[in-house]
Amino acid sequence: MIRCVDIETFSAQLSNLDPTETEVIISVIENFLAKAAGTKKGEEREKALKAVVEEVVDEVANVAKINAGTKYVLVDPILRPKLDWYDESLDFIKKCHKDRIQASGLGNIMRVDVISRASQQFESDGVHLTQASGKIFVEAILEASDKCFKADYVDLGKDEPRTKGAPGPELSLEVRMSRLENEVEERRWYDNLLFARTREELDTIANRAKEDRIVITGLTSSTPPPSEWVPRKEWLRKLVIATLTKVYPEFNGQLGFINQGKNNGKDIPMVEVKCKSSNVAMAIRKSFAEKRKGDPNIFGRLYIANSVSLSTRVRVDIMKALAKKLTNKVVTAHVAAYSSRPILHVRDVGKPESTSRAYTFIDSMAQFGGAIVREDLDDAYRRAGNAFRGQMEQHFVVLKEGPNPHAKTSGPRHPPATRKGKRSREDEEAGTSSGPKSKKK
Repeated sequence: MIRCVDIETFSAQLSNLDPTETEVIISVIENFLAKAAGTKKGEEREKALKAVVEEVVDEVANVAKINAGTKYVLVDPILRPKLDWYDESLDFIKKCHKDRIQASGLGNIMRVDVISRASQQFESDGVHLTQASGKIFVEAILEASDKCFKADYVDLGKDEPRTKGAPGPELSLEVRMSRLENEVEERRWYDNLLFARTREELDTIANRAKEDRIVITGLTSSTPPPSEWVPRKEWLRKLVIATLTKVYPEFNGQLGFINQGKNNGKDIPMVEVKCKSSNVAMAIRKSFAEKRKGDPNIFGRLYIANSVSLSTRVRVDIMKALAKKLTNKVVTAHVAAYSSRPILHVRDVGKPESTSRAYTFIDSMAQFGGAIVREDLDDAYRRAGNAFRGQMEQHFVVLKEGPNPHAKTSGPRHPPATRKGKRSREDEEAGTSSGPKSKKK
């Protein structure tokens, strides 16, 4: 394994290969691409990228002609998040790479595409793969290359030239199945991203229509509720008004309807409250958040949140798990959850908030989704429950149909990660509740 950061070093290493080294794997083209593009833009950059790809492949072809007994495997280029332009140019680069290898016409040069975009997770420098992704990458390279090296070598130069349109040498069944599996998995990933993006947009529209509402859990009262329905409704209304006045002293006591959720064995259920305007609802939520930030115990078990769909709350759980995974000594991440569309903010430590990078749910999954493992998603699986059976991946991309330990199904289940501590206020808000009765589907 030799590190090459420029074409000259690469050329020198190729020309100095020992004839006994009959199996060579090459995966260094990203370094050359970054240097070749420099500050170029548009068509000028595309020309530079194409030229460096062709130069790399031609260098390998020249050596492969001399060392006919050596097999060369060229690994398709992967992402490079540090470069803003790289992602949108990757498909073009891979096509140039594939076309040039085919154009060489040499049977001892092969290419492999071994890691899906979803599995390409990088360190904060945007250059090096994380330890987990790096392991996947290397193992996949070795496995795919091993199949190429073991494949029968056919020297077409000894046969009559093939006529145009005649079939070439048949690939082994294993190679064809592996390629098909990779293509299907890649297509499935992009299809799920498309479906999930559509669902996120629909939820955002629905959530915006409910920005004048708040959801309250953990209500307490020193007086028990009346047993009769009408007095009980009036008692609950007075309790809600008194609670909101305590949270937001400027509250004038004017409310619209109050929807009650299932009480789950509690005397006072979760309630959805319609305020007079979205500004009032926002002011109440902001006041609650600020006061609880100053003193986490100021309101006891009381929790006030915005009224959004269950799928939005599942997305928030996933994004919180992702933010926790991304946060380290050099990068910090947090989720802005109190909005119709949750946003993941990522910024470098020591830099102001104005320099943070913002990602919607789908953008964050496309960029960082591979960083999350099953053990990180326990909260999301529990909140999703059985509500999205048959549509988990199409809604949330990274949630799978089988491993939900909280779903009451008879199918095979993976053991849940061990968790300690009390349920959070958000958990109580959703938990096993189906939400306000008027919103139950």
